Amino acid sequence: MNTEQELFKNIQILEFVLYDAGLYLDTHPTDQEALCYYHNYRDMLAEAIDEYTRCYGPLTMDAVLSKNKWTWIEKPWPWEMEA
Repeated sequence: MNTEQELFKNIQILEFVLYDAGLYLDTHPTDQEALCYYHNYRDMLAEAIDEYTRCYGPLTMDAVLSKNKWTWIEKPWPWEMEA
């Protein structure tokens, strides 16, 4: 597995963790430890997405950083990576 694939997999893992934590918080909204856990992993996900975007291009259209040219279509999309 190359660095891009590892980073993409890490993003997927972090997204799952946040989704799972969000489900827990739906039923335990005042659990301070769970809120800290959620915020910690949310920050980790944001950092991972930022790193991926800087190195390999945007994962979503709203992350396109171009001012003078639409770059969303320049690189293969994450789901087009080789297996």
